[in-house]
Amino acid sequence: MVIIIAIATAGWFAVSCASDRSSAERPVSEEEAALLASMRERNLGSDPVALRMTLPVEGEMVVVDGYLNWQVPLLYARVPVEGGEHRLVQAVPGLIAGRADDGAAFAEVRVPEDGWNTRQMLSGASTPLETTLDILASSLFTLTAEEADDPAELAEQATWREEGIIDGEAVDSFRAPIMVATSDQAGPSPEALYSLDGSGDLRRFQVNTGAESLAAVDFLREVEFDPAGLVPVDLLGGPVIAPGEVDGDLAETLAGVRAANWSRSAVVELTVPVGDGQVATGSGSVDWRTMTAYLRVSDGDGDRLLLARPGGFATVATDEEELPEVPPLDGWETHALADENAADSFGPVESLVYRMLEMAAEEPGDAGELAEEASLLRVDESGGEPVYVVEFPVAGDAPAEAGESAFRYHVSEDRLREVEMMSYFGAASAELEYEDFPMVAIPAAVSEAIG
Repeated sequence: MVIIIAIATAGWFAVSCASDRSSAERPVSEEEAALLASMRERNLGSDPVALRMTLPVEGEMVVVDGYLNWQVPLLYARVPVEGGEHRLVQAVPGLIAGRADDGAAFAEVRVPEDGWNTRQMLSGASTPLETTLDILASSLFTLTAEEADDPAELAEQATWREEGIIDGEAVDSFRAPIMVATSDQAGPSPEALYSLDGSGDLRRFQVNTGAESLAAVDFLREVEFDPAGLVPVDLLGGPVIAPGEVDGDLAETLAGVRAANWSRSAVVELTVPVGDGQVATGSGSVDWRTMTAYLRVSDGDGDRLLLARPGGFATVATDEEELPEVPPLDGWETHALADENAADSFGPVESLVYRMLEMAAEEPGDAGELAEEASLLRVDESGGEPVYVVEFPVAGDAPAEAGESAFRYHVSEDRLREVEMMSYFGAASAELEYEDFPMVAIPAAVSEAIG
């Protein structure tokens, strides 16, 4: 759906490739239609591949080197920008993450862990180069499918275009639709040019991004590299998940996680994407003994202190470099959750903070129910110990398919280590380190307002 929206947003007013038609075009044969029909399924089962993209931008051709992990899908690229500089970019369907250049890391096919921010694809683009890259990335993400496409349908829609040689391999070039189905598409299907070798491997992919020339992607299948580092950064959701059932032991552990928190407190580090190119950070504590979160938050609007309790939250601007041990007495702006206008000041930071508060309960959960409702998404490792990344419903959560919940939980050694929240601008994170500390002395007026 994200890919469909991206294509619709771009308009694809020129993607028919009509200006580049070949006079030698003819209908495809049955064998050629079958080859095209199996291409996307073949790609999904392929190893990650190096690629070179040629983007037409304001009358010039910009060359971008990158790597594509078909299974995620994930694009990792080093993009030239003004002044001879570069930026590193990661893209998944719907989202782009960027950071300052690290040529050494890119050469090693390694993804730096920090310094990234995110933006929405297309709507968050601020330059013609970003827009063109977004369109091309969205197109690349249409190139995999779990099942082969319909050869009979492609026999009607596709045409053979020409023969050629790419990287020493003989190829046949075809004009065929962008293979994403949508019931409300207006007008003819957008098209692309696909160049396939005799084995059915895609060697070149070309689309019209609205410029005079076609954008092209060459798949450099002979380039060898270690693909282990081709995983999305945390802001894009981290490593690939494979939702499965939780076993009885893990269900028992999950059933006790929230109850164990009821008498605990923890230090918290927040990372929350809040807008195109904007990431809020926060540090502080969550005290489930008094159901209080107390943090110092920094974002594009400045620095503030945040107090939250089940009945509401309060904020005050701060010029302190560190979180004050004792909250200031005055200046707080309070928001009771029962107020009609509470939603106006309730953003992704507050959403994640309240989910942290909800991760405590007086009684253990039902292990049997959790065995049915929870999903094990993947298993990471930290300090030699397994970290189970799971989903399970908390009262009030909307129903969701496995792997599609708004929240994920990292559990290790019977404790909650991290809460992830899938938001519009990427994956937010609250990392927890358990620590006993004195209860926060909340000013009386604030306490009365927020519960």
